[in-house]
Amino acid sequence: MDDFTTKQIIGALKEGIFITDLRLRIVEVNAVFTEVTGYRLDQVIGKTPKLFSSGRHSADFYQRMWKTLKSTGKWQGTIWNRRKNGEIYPQWQYITTLNDPDGNATHYISVFSDISQQESIENQIHLLAYYDNLTGLPNRTLFTDRLNLSLTQAIRDKGKVALFYLDLDRFKQINDALGHFTGDKLLSAIGYRLRNSLRESDTVARLSGDEFAVIVSCITSIDHAETVAQKIQSCFKSPYTIDHRELQISVSIGICLFPDHARDSEAMVRLADCAMYRAKEIGRNCYSFYSDEIAQQLQQRLLIENNLRHDISKGNLELIYQPQFCMSSGKIVTLETKLRWKHPKYGEISPSVFLPIAEETGLLIQLSYWAIKAACHEISDWRKTYGVNVNIAINLFSIQIESGILIKTIEEIINETDLSANSIELEITEKAIMEMTQNDIETFDELNRIGVRIVIDNFGIGYSSLNSIKRIGVKKLKIDSSFTSKIETDSGNNQMIETIINMAHNLTMSITAEGVESESQLKYLSSLKCDYAQGYLTGSPCKVENLISMFPGNINYVSDKSDNFSRSSNTTNRQKL
Repeated sequence: MDDFTTKQIIGALKEGIFITDLRLRIVEVNAVFTEVTGYRLDQVIGKTPKLFSSGRHSADFYQRMWKTLKSTGKWQGTIWNRRKNGEIYPQWQYITTLNDPDGNATHYISVFSDISQQESIENQIHLLAYYDNLTGLPNRTLFTDRLNLSLTQAIRDKGKVALFYLDLDRFKQINDALGHFTGDKLLSAIGYRLRNSLRESDTVARLSGDEFAVIVSCITSIDHAETVAQKIQSCFKSPYTIDHRELQISVSIGICLFPDHARDSEAMVRLADCAMYRAKEIGRNCYSFYSDEIAQQLQQRLLIENNLRHDISKGNLELIYQPQFCMSSGKIVTLETKLRWKHPKYGEISPSVFLPIAEETGLLIQLSYWAIKAACHEISDWRKTYGVNVNIAINLFSIQIESGILIKTIEEIINETDLSANSIELEITEKAIMEMTQNDIETFDELNRIGVRIVIDNFGIGYSSLNSIKRIGVKKLKIDSSFTSKIETDSGNNQMIETIINMAHNLTMSITAEGVESESQLKYLSSLKCDYAQGYLTGSPCKVENLISMFPGNINYVSDKSDNFSRSSNTTNRQKL
């Protein structure tokens, strides 16, 4: 073939081509070569391929390449070169020797492809497979690999490994209040702070949502692990600035040690997670080591969860009711619903035990809506039977407000029973008001439109603003029993009660004192013109069939004659639903 034909052939190829003589001086290139490298023929002719060197390969690399080429007449592999603009990129290159008719070498020809795009794709695939897209930290897959490797090395060196399982405290509130975009920025900032506060040899991973993990090898003692836990906590002492807003957040940490607590990666994750839940239970913003005691508590917790799930579905829980009396007339005006669970095998299980479990396992929404519907239907039937007109008070949880079905549920109840909307009182804590989102406020607006009465429960122990209370249309405040219990012993406490009552009346709200257990408490509250009283002095919680015994002519109580109230020797406070 003549030179013209040769140029036509190499010009038609889709790969880059350059040809050198035996002294490696470039004599020919094609158009694709120019597109990939940025060099024209007149800029490279007579020069050697060293012009394209990236500096990434050692002298040994090139020596091995030329040794292979001379011994076999060809070489192929990946090589990093440099474009004219300085960009370093990978090539897949095939070099072969051209011989004359007598078999003597005359030239070398290099055929190459730009694989930078393929390299980029492979890198992206690797990142997606092993790294969290939001924080850039190792994901659960890479975390598991590194934990297994750490355990293997610890077994070989007879060392220890500590696993720290992190869960952000109340992160959901930030997400709900400020949106997921802000929440994501906060997660990314937390990941950055964690990664930069620990050693390079430590692994910081994001497992899911607001859960992180830290693997620390070469742990020498429990004290060493505590030092690391404190270092992790220090990452949360200063607020995070997100979009010009300072956000404060804390973390609960569970710690599991190898080989003290567990001997494989799966067990370590499970036990560290258990220890983290223990940290949540004892107050959050702290750390807890795994222990046998925690294991026993978790087994009991699982047992309660399984039984609770079964008994909710079978309707095996029961409702009792505690009256609220009008201080001026002595009549029962409201019955507050309380939930009780009496298990056939384990006996009565306190709400303080099963309600937190219901909340953490997602059973609370099912349980709370069952309680609302069952209470309203039960009291509706009871009112029809005895012709007694009283309100029904039901405790409301934040999860019900957020669920999006509260309004529909209340409307269904009103349609199915003889209860009017203003005979239903929904009690919500101050704490829940402090955590309200705009969507929550709109839910309260709708409840007010329907006519349901909003009540603030346990008032005085939180920090809700008067503006928030007015904004959601509160009709009644309930003074927390911790104030009532100190009436006879603390004059400063009494001034606080008087202030709360006056404030409520000035805001056109009525007020109920909870936890009334003595006649002197009752008399003092009456002197302050407190509207309603509730407690074991004025009526113990009981089943619906026993309620009518509390209505002797509807009592007709005079405020300074507390003898007309029913009494109970049982003064134990009970947690409500």
